[in-house]
Amino acid sequence: MEKNTLGETIYHLRKKAGLTQEALADGICSPVSISRIENGKQMPSGKVLEQLLARLGTSTYQLCNIYYENECQSSLRQTLDEISEQVSAGEFIQAKKTLQQLSTEKMDIANLQYTKMIHVAIRMHDGAADKQMETELTSALHLTKPNIDFNDFRRELFSPTEANILVMLTAAKYMTGKNLEAIRIGEETLFALEHSHSRLSDYKVLQINLAHNLSQILKDEGRYQEALLYATKAENLSISGTEQFLLPEIEFSIAQILNHMQKKTRKSYAYTISDSLYAPDREKRNRRFGSRIFSRKLNKRCKLKLYMARYGNAAFFPLQFTCRREVSR
Repeated sequence: MEKNTLGETIYHLRKKAGLTQEALADGICSPVSISRIENGKQMPSGKVLEQLLARLGTSTYQLCNIYYENECQSSLRQTLDEISEQVSAGEFIQAKKTLQQLSTEKMDIANLQYTKMIHVAIRMHDGAADKQMETELTSALHLTKPNIDFNDFRRELFSPTEANILVMLTAAKYMTGKNLEAIRIGEETLFALEHSHSRLSDYKVLQINLAHNLSQILKDEGRYQEALLYATKAENLSISGTEQFLLPEIEFSIAQILNHMQKKTRKSYAYTISDSLYAPDREKRNRRFGSRIFSRKLNKRCKLKLYMARYGNAAFFPLQFTCRREVSR
């Protein structure tokens, strides 16, 4: 059933009125007809529609208002999707201009939450690092999850927008020096995403980003073995799916971690020795490095960084976070 259809509207009005399909259909049509109407498989006649709406305590005029409000929210969501794409493409000036033109007065909760998330995403890209970002992200999440326990939420189910906010909150905690809080929230979020069993690509992208971010934070904490585990998880998720845009950075991060481990233990962790840590089959890993997809993404700059990470004098690679549009479920 598509969003904002007549059937969906009748379904929500029926639920709001506390009526069963049998009670709504009584004396007007059959319960089967109600089911087919709500599922978009049947269009009621004008007379039947008037009778159904009267029983639901509304009218054709009020129904038009409902459709108008839905159309407004749908149009807002399309605009927010465009702004999100602009942010992802690095077009921050245009994204800011478009965002400033939007009014939040008539937004529904979902669009308001989406707007708050994009606003913070732009500030993060601008390099902002303050407590206000944490407050704004927490406030945005509380719009739909008012009772969330930040100490234990791994059993929660999250929409793509909610999950994105938590990924960004992990980044915000890290950017303000709250590494332990960032690790705790990041690990809880990653567990929740892994056990959501969703096939949406947005969830896979968020898992890759979150695992990569956690490896960076743990590396800064000197917890190299844990950092390597999360970097390996991000690598495996990238390779097993189609989302390989972060793979060069992940490989560079692995090289950085191995370099730190080598300095700490004075033991060589060159790729030929460390294959067993995250690619037991050496030939398989060599084929991956020589694959067309990987070669195209691993440009000369990334190759240089891999070399620098392995032999020292490596620059820090910035924490990653995403601002991707939510898809209809």
